[in-house]
Amino acid sequence: MTDEDARRERYAVALYSTLGFSAERHPWTGLSPARREVWYQRADAAMAVADEEIAERLNAEGE
Repeated sequence: MTDEDARRERYAVALYSTLGFSAERHPWTGLSPARREVWYQRADAAMAVADEEIAERLNAEGE
């Protein structure tokens, strides 16, 4: 697994865990690949926002 894949997995699991009780009843490891893909897509979106914010902050510090 690449660093980017590991990061994507961490984000997806973190987002999934926000479901609370539902996530406890249906652990991540038991989700079907199709259901995981939904969370991976959400993770991709969250990572894009985070990366954008980091880039903006770094650019602001460099000015």
